[in-house]
Amino acid sequence: MILLQKRLNAFVMFTCIIMVCTAFKAFGQPSLDLKIVNVAKKGGKIVVEIYNNKKSWLETPYHKIVVTTAQDFKDVSFKIPYGSYAISVYQDINNNGRLDMGIFGIPKEPIGFGNNYKPFGKPKYESALVDFKETSKLMEIKLFTVF
Repeated sequence: MILLQKRLNAFVMFTCIIMVCTAFKAFGQPSLDLKIVNVAKKGGKIVVEIYNNKKSWLETPYHKIVVTTAQDFKDVSFKIPYGSYAISVYQDINNNGRLDMGIFGIPKEPIGFGNNYKPFGKPKYESALVDFKETSKLMEIKLFTVF
């Protein structure tokens, strides 16, 4: 019985240490903070994707956040290491889980990119790339419609 109690105490202590270490790690993780503005009042969801690799640009995001649209702006945060990231944002007005495209691949729904880059043609990774570092402040990305 005493041996079982000692093992249980050791397990509880180990679990507490793991939880404290995890909490400190999450607390210390830098946060890339974005303010998405010019959100259309048509509803839907805002999809914010960040990419850390040119090969995966607009295909497989490094991180993705989907949030509701209750007002004309939305704040989002990514807990990621400092570095360079390309940012892509769109408003999925009809909630179908994708950016709707029209003729010639022109987006039908509001879009935005890092650096408030407005592409002519397919968006370029390098143009939407932002440097996230310790001195970075809240970045604002303005959604726009192509037509």
